[in-house]
Amino acid sequence: MLARNTNDDSGTADVWRYAWPMTVLLGLFLLVAYVIAAGYITRPSLSMHILLALGASELLLTPFTMLLSFALQARERVPLSQAVQWLPLGLKIVATLPCFWFVDEQRLSAYATLQLFASMLGAGLGLWITRRYVKLDWRPRRATLHEFREGASYAAMNLVAANPSELDKIIAVRAIGTHDAGVYAATSRVMAAAVTPVFAMLLASQPRLFRHAREPTREGRRLIYLILILALAWGTVSGLMLTLCSPLLPWLFGESFIGTAKLMPWLAAVAPFLSLRLAAGTILVARGRPGERIGFELCGVFALVVGMLVLTPHFGIRGLAMALVIAELSMAVIGWWLVRHHLIRSAKTMWQNDD
Repeated sequence: MLARNTNDDSGTADVWRYAWPMTVLLGLFLLVAYVIAAGYITRPSLSMHILLALGASELLLTPFTMLLSFALQARERVPLSQAVQWLPLGLKIVATLPCFWFVDEQRLSAYATLQLFASMLGAGLGLWITRRYVKLDWRPRRATLHEFREGASYAAMNLVAANPSELDKIIAVRAIGTHDAGVYAATSRVMAAAVTPVFAMLLASQPRLFRHAREPTREGRRLIYLILILALAWGTVSGLMLTLCSPLLPWLFGESFIGTAKLMPWLAAVAPFLSLRLAAGTILVARGRPGERIGFELCGVFALVVGMLVLTPHFGIRGLAMALVIAELSMAVIGWWLVRHHLIRSAKTMWQNDD
């Protein structure tokens, strides 16, 4: 939607024509697979209406709401797109409160039912808001082969992008045990939360990055350099803040956070590199290079796994932090090397056009 909308005002509506049917069909397929799989996994088996309520909420309504959010973002309504995306999440939090009024035997059923209604209300309100700003064409059509390939590349990129942030927590359980893995996971979550402003900056700049990617301009280059400076600056500042404030964690949240406070200075070193990695990945995607983002993040995953296997036996939980620093640093360096390569090529194109 972002790519199409840069040169065609009706691009969002045209993409919507195949996006919503595909979202519904894939959601229904996953819903059936989820209900079947959950019947074998859960012991005792959960009732069918609980599985259907949870599955419909997460596999049908949530993706549809995300699609509405993307449509608003493509039309450069970024703050509103985030409001639509977070609306059902806020309603779900509210929907958990009445569950405490039910007895234990009824609580899970009440929770699943209320979550479904909250998701339905969130999707309905999201649709009402989106239709005020985006013209949605509901005539379904099939995606062309080019559109399917392009969409598949972005889908693969999103699958890979989650690995560097989550794989370390999975390996940690095996490498250092559940207690230290829990301390590591909690500490890394706090570190990632400190980098949230970088996420916001990249989200807000995406429409402009896509627009400038079509034709190389000096304004587009300045935008990329500004993103580089801001990502590095905030990553560094947030890392220093985390290091300086880490002794306050046990005082704020209790003695159970003593381990988190000790580990925080080590993980705080990740913040600048994480910010730079995210910025480089967003720029490459906007320039139509999701495959290159997949490539450098797979390199980071490899470095993370090798680093954890080598360092953890010698340094324990700190070895995990060291491996994460190495992985994020490698991804930041490779990512920005690729961005620099494309900027040099676009600069040559600009000079040729000027001549």
